[in-house]
Amino acid sequence: MREEFTQALCALIRRLGQEAKQLRDNGLTIEQKGRQDFVSQADVYVETELRAWLKAERPQDGLLGEERGLEPGSDGVWVIDPIDGTTNFILGMDYWCISVAYVRNDAIKLGVIYAPDRDEFFVAESGKGAFLNGKRLSLSEPDADAVVLGIGRSSRRPPREYTQTIETLFEHGVEHRRFGAGALMLAHVAAGQVHGYFEAHLHSWDALAGLVIIKEAGGMHNDFLANNGLTQGNNAWAATPQVWQRLQPVLLPNG
Repeated sequence: MREEFTQALCALIRRLGQEAKQLRDNGLTIEQKGRQDFVSQADVYVETELRAWLKAERPQDGLLGEERGLEPGSDGVWVIDPIDGTTNFILGMDYWCISVAYVRNDAIKLGVIYAPDRDEFFVAESGKGAFLNGKRLSLSEPDADAVVLGIGRSSRRPPREYTQTIETLFEHGVEHRRFGAGALMLAHVAAGQVHGYFEAHLHSWDALAGLVIIKEAGGMHNDFLANNGLTQGNNAWAATPQVWQRLQPVLLPNG
């Protein structure tokens, strides 16, 4: 990816994050897509602006977004979550973000996650490292008895699976946190704020940017793109290498 293009994309994402905040502060129009599943005009605006810019700059690429679905292309595909953590965003909490990833030849090439209310801008390009606000990220391992895992609850899986995951973590002496924005929690694995993240089913627009950021910071993640993960979603599991090896057999025993 050309450096000038990446810089321009990051500048656009920063601007859109600030504009989303302004839309929220001015009073949002909110629609309900399902139980505890909301969309605001900020979600729609951010995705529309990103799609228009990317289509102009990279007309050969496809586009996949949470609000407007898949627009196929002849090369790679841009995967967009305009606002991950919409419920948090609507409520005025700071735990939400914009997430953008680029996939080509079944590999995640670029990931950008911006949390405007927290002033956190993550970016990673395959083979070039991961950065938070310009500072390179490098994972370190926690003490075995001090592991904290981020987890998510998917409405697409039975509630019992979620509670069983919590029970499993307790049995293995692992603490957990759930903040309601999977993309940002994945980025926080790379930043060392939690030591891993697990969710039984995550959409690609929530997962891909965070996964490449973790990988470039020295972490490990499952093969999310397997079994049509791009369009169908998949389980998401990423962590520091030692935490990965310790918990992989119990969180994803068959994968």
